[in-house]
Amino acid sequence: MRSMHSLAFAVALLVPVTSVAGTPLPDGPHVIASGEGKVSARPDSARVSFDFLQRDARPLVAKQKVDVAVNALLEGLSRYAIQDKDIRASDLSTGEDVDFDDNGRRVSRGFVAERKVTVVLNDLTRLNEFLDFGLGAGATGIANVSFESTREKALREEARLQAIAVARQQAADLATAFGGKLGPVYSINSQGSNVEYQYNATTLDRVQVTGTRMGSSGRYLQSDVEYRESVRAVFDLQR
Repeated sequence: MRSMHSLAFAVALLVPVTSVAGTPLPDGPHVIASGEGKVSARPDSARVSFDFLQRDARPLVAKQKVDVAVNALLEGLSRYAIQDKDIRASDLSTGEDVDFDDNGRRVSRGFVAERKVTVVLNDLTRLNEFLDFGLGAGATGIANVSFESTREKALREEARLQAIAVARQQAADLATAFGGKLGPVYSINSQGSNVEYQYNATTLDRVQVTGTRMGSSGRYLQSDVEYRESVRAVFDLQR
């Protein structure tokens, strides 16, 4: 009984409140443990964001230029087996680009219209070809290319189960070390999740491309996608 009260007292000294990071604490002896799980996988899809920006002395013309480029991109997506659910197009943004000279006088630099289109490509062998297509359609830039796994949901669940197992084992070890016994779980707080990319610099994927003007394919560092999940749990402490 002394060991259990000592552990509870130590927790109380460190955390003199009724919760830890949003995790409720019991009134009686308890043990707090946290765990992290991570699962790595080779990506099988890429999320690509294209920027469309046009400038003109007339706002209507700038907007129409953006419309033409975005429509050219959207009309060609079927060639890459891209479904509607994997396409996100932002609203149109237009406005005057205003600057001021050295004398503080207002200077108009014309009107700007812009949109962003984000697409998920599920065939990485055509990534470089797809980037060329987007720029050829009229995109003025590639905002971002991020690699993903279509198994993300299952991978995150696997990482979460790992985190739970680590937290439970940590709690059991602490309870045993203080001469107690791990009781039922009192509360659980999922501390969030994230995704990271780990690049292997010794391996390069060569993306096969046809029909590019440069006559060669792009090269990309092969990345592994790492999904992380963490949890914090509070367990009752028994004799």
